[in-house]
Amino acid sequence: MNFLFILIGLSLLVSLHHSMAENWSNWLGPNYNGSSENNSISLPPEGKEFEIKWKISVGSGWSAPIIHQNSVYYHDRIGEAEIIHCLNFATGAEIWRHSYLSEYQDSFGMGNGPRSTPSIRNGLIVTHGAQGMVCGLDVTTGKPIWVRDLIKDFQSSKGFFGRCSSPLIVGDRVIFDVGGNTVGLVAFSLKSGKTLWSSKPYGNDYSSSLPFFVNGKSFSLSFMREGFLVMDINTGREEFFTQFRSPINASVNATSPLIIGNRVFLSSCYDLGAGLWQYLEDNKKEKPQFKKLWHKKGILDCHYSTPVALGEYIYGFHGRQERSPVIRCIRLVDGEIMWESPSMGAGNLIRVSDKILVLLESGELVILKTSSKSCDILFRQQILGSESRAHFSFADGFLFARDKRRLICLQLSKLE
Repeated sequence: MNFLFILIGLSLLVSLHHSMAENWSNWLGPNYNGSSENNSISLPPEGKEFEIKWKISVGSGWSAPIIHQNSVYYHDRIGEAEIIHCLNFATGAEIWRHSYLSEYQDSFGMGNGPRSTPSIRNGLIVTHGAQGMVCGLDVTTGKPIWVRDLIKDFQSSKGFFGRCSSPLIVGDRVIFDVGGNTVGLVAFSLKSGKTLWSSKPYGNDYSSSLPFFVNGKSFSLSFMREGFLVMDINTGREEFFTQFRSPINASVNATSPLIIGNRVFLSSCYDLGAGLWQYLEDNKKEKPQFKKLWHKKGILDCHYSTPVALGEYIYGFHGRQERSPVIRCIRLVDGEIMWESPSMGAGNLIRVSDKILVLLESGELVILKTSSKSCDILFRQQILGSESRAHFSFADGFLFARDKRRLICLQLSKLE
């Protein structure tokens, strides 16, 4: 009997270790495109629902949770304090927290909590608060290694809804949009927080930079307020810029670039629309070249949710958040609309292999089949309350999501 218990215990430990093997340790996950290629989802039997493994109370904010090794991290605000939390992956128990005073007050009633999602690399977690405080913390203890004040150092503008550019970490570079009067993107040293380079100002906005690796070089691709910007991550040299912005001043670019092979998809509302660029390899030219393939309005105009892709098709929310947006599938090569869902409200998406997880602002989880032929809804479950605008994360069969009051861990696949 004791031998049987030992075998069962070992089996549980192996399963738990497997469940914590994958990371989702930055904005849009390990592939920077909101997709998980090597995982699967086991839909519950008819009449059953996914199990909520644990849930905890959280403060205000739209920052998404991230997963790194055996821990879950999230950034919120309680009272006058912005707080970075580290939790046990399996139980949700808090391991450490780091807090600091925040005086940010939103001008449009959108909440005073943080908007950007932390990023973890090489033993540090980097956070970017709505009031412009950037922290580099030891990922194990939460001890501050360095702190930067973007208002003091760069005169960072509040913008419409506070500061919201999730840190991108590549090597020893931490890159994000400061939105200052004299600089746009900045790169800090991950180890020390020292400024390594900065770009020209391109206005304060809400998209986050993503990496693009080609021919042994590392570039950051950014959807700035003024347009599409490419920077050399190592040298800080501007490699490419083209204007791509709304004619309306009261507008934002909130989605991140979507990189599909050597093509880059950008999209926004506010009478701008979507565009597709292709990287052209030309050894005779000193700087990288990006050719615009098409620009269309009314095809897939994304308000704040970054779309996902599979093969030659893109799936995302079309239309303003407050105007009953729909999910559309478009063909990458020309923007042709393949199908449109009934209106479900706004939300965010993650693709897991051949399925798309949709978390609506209403707190409902909707699972779609990834198909270019039709919108096939496979499953629906209410998992959170209303105002679930924050993006969510997925690692080895577990979904981590939050609304304005709670953070949950939902098991979407069977442990083996």
